[in-house]
Amino acid sequence: MPGGRPPTPTERKRRTGNPGKRALPEPVVQLAAVASIPAPPATLADKGVAVWDRLWTAGQAWLSPATDLDLLTRLCEAHDEREALRDAIAEEGYMVTGSMGQRRANPLLSELRSLESQMTKYESLCGFTPTDRARLGYAEVKRASKLDELLSKRQARAQ
Repeated sequence: MPGGRPPTPTERKRRTGNPGKRALPEPVVQLAAVASIPAPPATLADKGVAVWDRLWTAGQAWLSPATDLDLLTRLCEAHDEREALRDAIAEEGYMVTGSMGQRRANPLLSELRSLESQMTKYESLCGFTPTDRARLGYAEVKRASKLDELLSKRQARAQ
């Protein structure tokens, strides 16, 4: 993993006037959208299926069933595993008694944090963070000005 600071999202560079003066990508590139959401794998539990539907819906403009299916499957399976770990921690408690009678943090907590870290990497690879969407040239946050809001309200009333 390369060291250093993560790249500044493109939308932030545009808001601050592009202080580095490097060429910025075009705001939005249209990619062919997924025609339909692929069926979820049988390995997924309820939480994983819900995440599967949500992520494929949110990322259907840039995700490909041909190339991203395995990665999305691992991410959704990790959501199922995370839910199981959280349930186990809730049942056992955050502090557990060791073999010598001492109280210590539940070892499942470190497993949970490790899993969540891996999930963040999967999400990043799939383009579900602001920085990664900017790298894709797909999404950029643009705050609507007061004038834009008034014009959109006027157009809505006219229709």
